[in-house]
Amino acid sequence: YQYWELETRKDGSFNPRPKRAEARFNAKMDEHIKNLGPKEWRIAHSHLSSTYLNESEHVLNKWRADVEAQGCEMINTVMLRDPLNHAMSLYKIIPGKNSSREEWTKHLNSPTEQGLWATILDFFLYNNHGARKSVNYPNGPGGRNPFNVTKEVKVARAMELLHRHFDIVTLGDHAKFTETLLSWTGWKPIRMPHANSFRGKLRYTKKEVETLQKLLEKNGDFDFADQVKYEYHDHLSYLGRAQWP
Repeated sequence: YQYWELETRKDGSFNPRPKRAEARFNAKMDEHIKNLGPKEWRIAHSHLSSTYLNESEHVLNKWRADVEAQGCEMINTVMLRDPLNHAMSLYKIIPGKNSSREEWTKHLNSPTEQGLWATILDFFLYNNHGARKSVNYPNGPGGRNPFNVTKEVKVARAMELLHRHFDIVTLGDHAKFTETLLSWTGWKPIRMPHANSFRGKLRYTKKEVETLQKLLEKNGDFDFADQVKYEYHDHLSYLGRAQWP
């Protein structure tokens, strides 16, 4: 099962009703996990506008409780990407969002400004609900970091959500993701067609890459990726075994 709506339109505007899209995904997900069979697997995919994890923990808790109450197991998975790799790859959609290379990253100069795309940290926490509204938001509509918390708080919140709700977490390691999921489920491997790929060429100046790196660092994406690699991929674990003089 999947249900999603475009978060940004071709004219550069945001989905005007992101909460409605989220509610539709949630309602159909509630139906999707009913009456599970004892030897049945059901798969759901959350994507653009589907969820807003920073404010949706109660939904994740409910789904797991509903599945486990039927004597079944729920496996939540997420496969993150390298922050810089991800951000650079999205340059390919600039023409389709009525934007320009000069405008594409400007929102990252602000901790709260909404952009036409989201970094891996922001997308995990806030999806890309540019027109999201709440009476509690101090600065009006906009789902990116609406309470203007620090990058440290964002990273801590993202790790908290991973710890509480996700069973398989990888960053840039498709092979490990596949191996773990097949091991847990007993599924047989099947060849996945290589689709939705960009066959053109993307070119960047040294200045563009350096600027993007600084913005991602400022936003907390590199801290998030480093902590994920440390906790879920044993990144730098050899340092814990080193014998210092």
